[in-house]
Amino acid sequence: MSSPKSPGRGLLVKLILVVVAFGLLGLVIYQNRAEIRNVFKNPVDYRFFALGFGIYMTALMITFARWHQLVRAQGLVFSFRDAVRLGFIGNIFNLVIPGAVGGDVIKAAFLCRMQPDKKPQAVASMVLDRILGLLGLFLLASVAGAITWGSASPQVRLLIGLVWGALAAGLTGLAVVFSPSLYRPLNRLVAGRKKLETIVRELEGIGLAYRERIGLVIGMLGVATLVHGLFVLAFYSASTALFATLPTLAQHYLMVPLVLFTTAVPLPFGALGLSEGISGQLFGMVQHNDGAIAMMAFRLLMYGSGVVGGCVYLANIRQVRAIEHDAPGLVDQGIEQTIVDPGISAGEAVG
Repeated sequence: MSSPKSPGRGLLVKLILVVVAFGLLGLVIYQNRAEIRNVFKNPVDYRFFALGFGIYMTALMITFARWHQLVRAQGLVFSFRDAVRLGFIGNIFNLVIPGAVGGDVIKAAFLCRMQPDKKPQAVASMVLDRILGLLGLFLLASVAGAITWGSASPQVRLLIGLVWGALAAGLTGLAVVFSPSLYRPLNRLVAGRKKLETIVRELEGIGLAYRERIGLVIGMLGVATLVHGLFVLAFYSASTALFATLPTLAQHYLMVPLVLFTTAVPLPFGALGLSEGISGQLFGMVQHNDGAIAMMAFRLLMYGSGVVGGCVYLANIRQVRAIEHDAPGLVDQGIEQTIVDPGISAGEAVG
C-alpha cells in the first residue's frame, strides 16, 4: 500500500497548477491583445450570449439524463433529481474547484455511498459515461470532417485524418471492452503494472456490467454526440455575439469538439488558458484569427453553469465535505470489486 501524500506537497502542486493556468491565459491574452481591443470597439449582441447559455444548459441537463440512464440500467435506485444534483456538483469540481479530486470521482463516490452493495456498478456507470462523452466528441468531429473534406486545406485534412484515427481507435477499444474472451490475455499483458491493471479492471467492469445492454450503450453514444452538437451551437452563438464574420457552422463542428477535448486536461478551471491557446491555433487553420477570443466567450457560458453548480454545491456542502476526502477510496473499492458475470470464471474476468 502506498504511503499517504503530504498535505503540504498536495497544496503546492495545486498552487503550481493554478499559476500555470493563469500564466497560459495571460499569454493568450497578450498574444491576442489587438484582436481583443477590436472586439470591444464593436457592440456586443447579448441576445446571442443568452441563447448560447440556454443551449449550453440544455446540453448539460441531457448529459445528466444520459448518466441517469446508465446508472438505472444497472438496477440502482437513482432518481433524476439526484442525477441533476450530483451532475452539477461534479461540474463545479471540474470547472471551478482546483484539486486532485475530479467531478467524476465525486459523482461516483456519492453513488457508491448511496448504493454500498453495488459499488462496481456505480463506478462502471461513471467510467462508461466519460468514455461515451469522449467518443461522442470524436464522432461529431469525424462527421463534420467528412462534410468539409472537399473544401478543406491540406493542413485541415491532416487534422481530419487524425480525428478519424482517434475515433477508430476508440471504437476498437470499446469493442475489446465488450469481448470477455479477451480479458485473460489482457490481464496477462498488464500483469505487474499496477496502473495499467487498474485501468483494465475498470474497463472489464464496464464490459461485464453492460454486455447485455449494447443497444443502450449505442443509444447513449448517440446522445453524447447530440450533447456535443449542442455545445458547438452554444460556442457558435457566443461567437456570433462578438464577431461580424465567422467560419462556417460545419467548420465549427470540426474544430470545437477538439477544443472541448482539451478541457479534460487536468489543469484548474477547465484547463484555463490551454484551451484558449488551442482554439486559436485550430481556428487559425480556417483563417479565423479570433479562435482564442471565441473560446473565452464560450468560457463565460461554462462558468455561468458553474454559478448554478455553485448554488447546488453550497446547498449540499456538508455532504460534499464529508465525502470529498473518502471519494478516491470509495471508487477504488468499486474497482477492486470488479463485477464478475456468472458466465465467466473469476480467473477469466480478473486474471
